[in-house]
Amino acid sequence: MAGLQLKRVAKRYGATTVIHGIDLEVKNGEFVVFVGPSGCGKSTLLRMIAGLESASDGDIVIDGNRVNDVSAAQRGLAMVFQSYALYPHMTVYQNLAFGLENLRTPRATIDAKVRGAAQMLRLDALLERRPTQLSGGQRQRVAIGRAIVRDPTIFLFDEPLSNLDAELRVQMRSEITALHARLGTTMIYVTHDQVEAMTMADRIVVLRAGSVEQIGTPLELYNRPDNRFVAGFIGSPQMNFLTGRIATIRDEGARIALDAAPHAASDAALPVRVSTATVEQRVLLGIRPEHVTIGAAQAGSLHVTAKIDRVEQLGAASFLYCTLSSGERLTVHASGQVGYTGGEQMTVNLPVSDTHLFDATDAETAVALR
Repeated sequence: MAGLQLKRVAKRYGATTVIHGIDLEVKNGEFVVFVGPSGCGKSTLLRMIAGLESASDGDIVIDGNRVNDVSAAQRGLAMVFQSYALYPHMTVYQNLAFGLENLRTPRATIDAKVRGAAQMLRLDALLERRPTQLSGGQRQRVAIGRAIVRDPTIFLFDEPLSNLDAELRVQMRSEITALHARLGTTMIYVTHDQVEAMTMADRIVVLRAGSVEQIGTPLELYNRPDNRFVAGFIGSPQMNFLTGRIATIRDEGARIALDAAPHAASDAALPVRVSTATVEQRVLLGIRPEHVTIGAAQAGSLHVTAKIDRVEQLGAASFLYCTLSSGERLTVHASGQVGYTGGEQMTVNLPVSDTHLFDATDAETAVALR
């Protein structure tokens, strides 16, 4: 196993900077996920760690050693690609053995490593098949097995499940997580799917436009996002964002009036960093769909009237997609089955204790005020 440090790592292509001085420490045995929208630089960052791209600035340190000038083959890492990258003319056994053969590993050692990896990944019965005879999930397990036999100090995964259907993705998420638990090896995993990030990671690195927005455990990011971008990216369905203003500020906190209910400020205060907030300041109030409740106005909540546009009944849960008087959209996640239909109006409550508050004066940064 090995840890990883990135010290002010940057990447430029000509005059264009795509990675902006990233600092990060990945501990021994940790499972870290890089997540962000397409084009945010997560795969480029992974390729720099692997040695497939050079860093324009900064230091890449693996197990205490600076490796900027060390070739990819000598870094002791193993990478699993989105495309599997299997040799179609070789059997599963030959695909697993190929890298070791190139290193002139003794035949007995190769056989032991290949059969050990095959048993771990339930490929024992498939060793004589070729990739065209395998399902997508089986091919991905072969790609992972090819990494395992090399005994890498760090596993690197570049969107390995993107080509699989939804059911297989769920299965493979569980298998990779279980593999990490068995091996205890450091793993760095790139995905654009925040569900993968939430379910697999010890820690998540949220990237946007080549910069780190926030680093934390899945629940830290979910419960305490630093800004609107992280709040909106982590969580499915996405957090609701409603515009409003700070009506009053007192010692216990701020009371908020929403544009959707401008004459009814919250009867409960939101603790805010008062030094950064002012009366009449424009704010964004964030609340997750599962925290919105339906029914008569409740104490400690903001309440608004919502018109239901459509309802999705999933059996165990229901999603109500609504429009407020301000024209803003609101998603409600109700447990169980509901009797509402499109076109109806209802009162919804936004419990102050479950809300997030962001500074709306700069829509690009929208930092958290609480």
